Amino acid sequence: MNDLKKQLLSPEFDAFPVTILGAKVFIRRLTSYEVEQYDQKQEQLRTETNLSGMGLSTASLILSALVDEKGMPIPANILPAPDELLKARSNASLIEALQTVQRHSWGTLEEAKKN
Repeated sequence: MNDLKKQLLSPEFDAFPVTILGAKVFIRRLTSYEVEQYDQKQEQLRTETNLSGMGLSTASLILSALVDEKGMPIPANILPAPDELLKARSNASLIEALQTVQRHSWGTLEEAKKN
């Protein structure tokens, strides 16, 4: 029983292969906290009509979901900065990538692709 809390709070190391933003990568499931924080930040930025901030927040979330094949986070120095990603990709590509990350976090992409 002593290890129950540790077991319940241990991070998930999943790595699901996808192609997003023109790259074959692995993504992880976002935690409930991360999803809620993102949603709250988007709502705040939308209220402020801060489109640039919304884009940066979205790019940051997408980048944070990228992992290696073992489910370990990719070091930030290997990834582009969120603003670099915004400069390189269209809104449609970013939204598609975000939807892929979100679907994987809420369930499984296999289930989403079946429907």
